[in-house]
Amino acid sequence: MTSFFIYLAQSSLVFSCLYILYVTVSSKVTFHQTNRFLLLILPIVSLLAPLSYLLTFEAPSTIIQIPQFSEFIENSETVLVDTIEETSTQTYNFKTILFSLYLLGSSFVLLRTLHSLWLLFLLKKQSKVTFSNNFQLIHTNYTSTFSFFNWIFISKHINPTENTLIIEHEKAHVKLKHSIDVLLAETYIVFFWFNPLVYMYRKSLKSIHEYQADSWVLNGTTKTSNYLAVLLQNIEKETATSNSLYSYFNQSVIKKRIDMITKKPTAKVYKLTYSVFIMGAVSLCLAFTKPNTTEKLLPSTTPQLAKGFVLNPPTLFPVQGKSKKDISSTYGKRRNPLKNGKKMMHNGIDIKAPIGTPVIATADGVIAKAADQNKWGNLIVIEHSDGYQTWYAHLQKFNVTKNQSVKKGDVIGYVGNTGASLGAHLHYEVHYKEVQVNPINVIKK
Repeated sequence: MTSFFIYLAQSSLVFSCLYILYVTVSSKVTFHQTNRFLLLILPIVSLLAPLSYLLTFEAPSTIIQIPQFSEFIENSETVLVDTIEETSTQTYNFKTILFSLYLLGSSFVLLRTLHSLWLLFLLKKQSKVTFSNNFQLIHTNYTSTFSFFNWIFISKHINPTENTLIIEHEKAHVKLKHSIDVLLAETYIVFFWFNPLVYMYRKSLKSIHEYQADSWVLNGTTKTSNYLAVLLQNIEKETATSNSLYSYFNQSVIKKRIDMITKKPTAKVYKLTYSVFIMGAVSLCLAFTKPNTTEKLLPSTTPQLAKGFVLNPPTLFPVQGKSKKDISSTYGKRRNPLKNGKKMMHNGIDIKAPIGTPVIATADGVIAKAADQNKWGNLIVIEHSDGYQTWYAHLQKFNVTKNQSVKKGDVIGYVGNTGASLGAHLHYEVHYKEVQVNPINVIKK
């Protein structure tokens, strides 16, 4: 469910960026067919962009694979498990509520769209229908005229002169299949109703439809002055009864149409600005891709070791001022009472120490990871020579950064109580050629 919400957020973000880019760069030009194409592919790009992570590219580096932390603490298991389960339940309830609200919003938008379609069919059924070629002319008492696929709803309140021009305009909508665009936009809104820009997007798409239909009519024998007069008259007649699903004649759109009709055609060289939109779409898609790194531990040889580093195992005790007598939990299998006495592997040692006690590098090496890793807490992984790695978990804070070279005995961090930890301690592991080994067998000092 979390992945679904992340996908919705990412897709919505891509849509918003591209739509704002369209409004900024392309909405004022007279390339209506190109703009229509951009608006139609915009939702498609926004839906696919977050999935571009499936397209990987080769990268020479490898990464640390962090396994799930499975440590349990003796005499404290119940507290730890109860805390984790309680947190998990709270997270689950929040996600369930959020998902329910999302479904409620989508259902409302879908029902509203279906209701608009139902009113449309009901209006057709209650009105007189005549036929003109492949068009059905439906005579209504509405003050505005509109179309839906090959149905043209004609207002009884317009005079014959207006009627001819407006019908030609609506025929253009039918021939250009604008109703398909509207249904696609409405479908997209059902899923992304929470994004306020989708409603502005719908208006922009309908504006393009109007510009195309106007150009269609004016490319014939109709005089621009006569056509503009009809548009101005429709501003006076428009009422609030229009349906957002199929109505094109509303006051704000008509004003924009008049501006576009009287506007000088945009120079063709301006089409070069569409490259900005293309580069923006490509950049957003690339933002979700990831390198094809090798999913395994770092190689057995340490990269970029500084001169003077000693090639030997990690032999120091990892907590400054502490010794083996401070080990509270050893390496090996132990019975877990919460798992019906099932033996579980403890892949390191736990060293009790006050919060803030310095943690040191047990051998020369390079910091391969220094980051928060959920139940591991703040984790440091050092890559040493000859296939050795050391892991330091539950730290309070770091004293090093990734890719930094460290020498044996350097302070790399401080004992903490982060992640799945119920008390201040260091969880320390030694890996040799990608296999966890008993740190006691390596420690000599």
